Amino acid sequence: MKNGWDIVGHRVAIAGRVLDAGTGKPLGDAEVVIKMPDTLKKPEAAVMSKAGRRNTMAESPDTTRSRPDGLFYFLDLPDGEYSLRASLPRYGSRYGQAEESATVSRSASGDLKKTFVRCALQPTQVRGKVTGTDKESGIAFARVRVKGSGELGFTDAQGQYILAGIEPGKRTLVVSAQGYRDKSQAFTLGKPGASQIIDIPLTRENG
Repeated sequence: MKNGWDIVGHRVAIAGRVLDAGTGKPLGDAEVVIKMPDTLKKPEAAVMSKAGRRNTMAESPDTTRSRPDGLFYFLDLPDGEYSLRASLPRYGSRYGQAEESATVSRSASGDLKKTFVRCALQPTQVRGKVTGTDKESGIAFARVRVKGSGELGFTDAQGQYILAGIEPGKRTLVVSAQGYRDKSQAFTLGKPGASQIIDIPLTRENG
């Protein structure tokens, strides 16, 4: 790869990185689909598929996958406005999708201008604060889990918790802490990438 952009005689037109919107960490094996601009969705804009059959990109959008460091790229594209959709199918509904746009153009001398796109996928998550009955003082090291699944976490020194990358739907949080009564709280995450804030007050065992 010459200068990080030239790939064996081809030119990178659009490059980008897929990230976790909550942590900022790169996401590998994400699926990125690019669609042709409307002005190119004509019979003369048809391209040859790998099988040798003529298809327009509108009928069979180009797809790539991100590397372990989250990077992806598309090569040798005509000028125009493109739309990209990134998702993480191997995680099911634990992440939402991200849609971005990108422009491919050339300089006056005909050199391809590189475009970089950041695709941040929102994890399906629940977060909040575990407190005492005063609903202000946070309880550190409280155990927070989703009933019937493996999602589990602990609160920080301020009583804050976050459980990310969980399946949407009707779920139940179970919260426990030393010296306090366990508490369950039902909640619903409506769709992939949904986020909900749930604060949980606990009652002391001798209270």
